[in-house]
Amino acid sequence: MLATILVKEDFQAFITCPSCHRVKEQDVSTFMGVESHVKIRCRCSCGHSFHVQLERRQFVRKDVSLPVVCKIQERGYRLSGTVTDISQSGLRVRLVTSVPLEVGMRVDLSFNLDDRDNSLVEKFGTIRSISDLEVGMAFDSTQHYGKLGLYIEFH
Repeated sequence: MLATILVKEDFQAFITCPSCHRVKEQDVSTFMGVESHVKIRCRCSCGHSFHVQLERRQFVRKDVSLPVVCKIQERGYRLSGTVTDISQSGLRVRLVTSVPLEVGMRVDLSFNLDDRDNSLVEKFGTIRSISDLEVGMAFDSTQHYGKLGLYIEFH
C-alpha cells in the first residue's frame, strides 16, 4: 500500500520507513510545481526502498464508503449517495441519480460514521465541484468536535 505523506506549509514532509519506522524530515519543494500526483521513491538508511505519495492539500483525504442523504433546500431535493472520501475541509459524494446541481448550492448532509457507535453526523456545506454523479462539497467549518473530529483524525 502506498503511504500518503502530508506536506507542511514550509514544503517539508515527514517520511516514515515502513520497515524500521525511522522518520526523516525531507524538503520536497522541488515537487510542488508538478500538477499531477507526486509519487517519490525513498531509500532509508536501513537499506529499505519504498514509494510514498505527497499530499499537497491542506488536509489529507480519507477513503470511505458511507451512505449519505443530501438535502438541497433551494431545489427541494433529497438525494441519496455514498461519501467516497472525507477530510477536515469537506467530502466527495457519489450520487445515486443525476439531478441538475450548481456549484455554490447549499447542502444539508446527514450520514453515519462506520465507527463503533455508528455515530450520526449532520453538517452543512456548499457544492464546490460537480463531475457527473461525483459532487465535491466543502464544510462550512474545518473545526470538527466530537465524533467527526475524532474520526477524521484517528480512524
